[in-house]
Amino acid sequence: MHIVDVARMRELEMRADQEYGLNTSILMENAGRSAAELLARYIRERQRRALSECELLFLIGPGNNGGDGQVMARHLEAEGARINLYRWKERRLIREGREVAAEQVEEELNALLQRVGYVVDALLGTGRSRPLPEDMRALLARVEQERARRPGELLVVAIDLPTGVNADTGEVDPGSIRADLTITLACPKQGFFFFPARAYLGELFVGSIGLPEELERDLSDEMLDATLARTLLPPRPLESNKGTFGRVMLFCGSPPYPGSAYLAGSAVLRVGAGLVTLAVTPDLLPIYASSLHEATYVLLPAGESSEQRGQEQARTLLEHLSGYRVLLIGPGLGRAPATRSAILALLDALRNLPEDERPALVIDADGLNNLADVENWWQRLPPGTVITPHPGEMSRLLGEGRVSGGGIDRLQVARHCAQAWNVILVLKGACTLISEPAGRLRINWESNPALASAGTGDVLAGMIAGYLAQRLTPFDAASLAVYLHVAASKLVSQHCGDAGLLASDLLPQIPAARLRLLQPT
Repeated sequence: MHIVDVARMRELEMRADQEYGLNTSILMENAGRSAAELLARYIRERQRRALSECELLFLIGPGNNGGDGQVMARHLEAEGARINLYRWKERRLIREGREVAAEQVEEELNALLQRVGYVVDALLGTGRSRPLPEDMRALLARVEQERARRPGELLVVAIDLPTGVNADTGEVDPGSIRADLTITLACPKQGFFFFPARAYLGELFVGSIGLPEELERDLSDEMLDATLARTLLPPRPLESNKGTFGRVMLFCGSPPYPGSAYLAGSAVLRVGAGLVTLAVTPDLLPIYASSLHEATYVLLPAGESSEQRGQEQARTLLEHLSGYRVLLIGPGLGRAPATRSAILALLDALRNLPEDERPALVIDADGLNNLADVENWWQRLPPGTVITPHPGEMSRLLGEGRVSGGGIDRLQVARHCAQAWNVILVLKGACTLISEPAGRLRINWESNPALASAGTGDVLAGMIAGYLAQRLTPFDAASLAVYLHVAASKLVSQHCGDAGLLASDLLPQIPAARLRLLQPT
């Protein structure tokens, strides 16, 4: 499912008219019918209600968004719903087909707000970027006041987007109210994935306006959802062994951070890779051997932290790397001089290997923090490297400025840096972005505040490595791992809500999330 900005959406609609004869009226009819079908299905399947039991109030604006709302209302009325229309600009109220006298509009509108189960926001669409008129803000405030009075009894449904949300930037007018569900039309809009807009959309559905598929052929930005993630799942043939699903080497963990290697290594196996090996110093071996029984181990030289020791560790690891499809560097490594020396030696050696002998590379956490201190660090990376910074790590890699955890600045950062550094960039955040040098970009829609917990990034890094071992491309491996990482957290949250999740809680839920993804919708 492709993501567009407002200019690209207008271009698609214009081409639909010019090349296929799909004028505004036709597109509007398609949009309204599709939105009605989606809301009707939501009411029947999720709320277990018949449409004949439902009364809706449509807030109708003066433009195309209002037109979409009117078509939607007509189709729902034909299916038995009781429909009321409030035309905001003219201050007209049509109550179940009857025009209300002008002097009674306010009284009747208040009565409706106190009774209906659904308010459909069809006031303004993507074309509005100016502040909302004060009387429109007042109308929306009345809706919000009534919803607060009847929690769970009144749902706000936005058509295309909540009024006052900027579809390009994610900015939100002070008068906007949060939708319980948004039915966007044709394509999700760019601003939906950034804050504060992301918090205003509620549950997102995508309706059709009947655009021919070929019009979207040149679009490069995609929403990462279940439909896309399902297509990325690697096959699991019956005639398989552990070598079929690949071997992963981890250079992770240190005395202050022993849990990181355990979490990442466990995640490698939980996504279905065949074998995981941890390269660790002898003092850490008892910790891992007693907790991660399924792993094998490479023992690295111990001793005083020095550049020489780092070189020795790199040589030892490289001697054992043959036959491994993936190397994961970083979680819990720390920032000692020996560690940085080992990382740089590994990168130099990997870059010089023939492509068919070079394992895929994932760098996370302290792997990135160590590189941030190296001038032109990206030139040390072999092609196809996956890096997985959170906003703080990304800021350090850039060396200037601050990258937000959810703002629109992330979009340009992700696009530019993937190309400039020639990496697959996983920019973590509430809606994680995955970008590649050629320009493709995916944004994960689902988010979960319970993931704001130590160690969850180590799990994600291990998941990416595990899917690389199963021969997914770096872009697809990162995308599938990001999706299932959040999906697994949602399963945990069924028991603990949005707080209290431990990174280790994710591990048994990863296969469960994959299994759920395989099930037909």
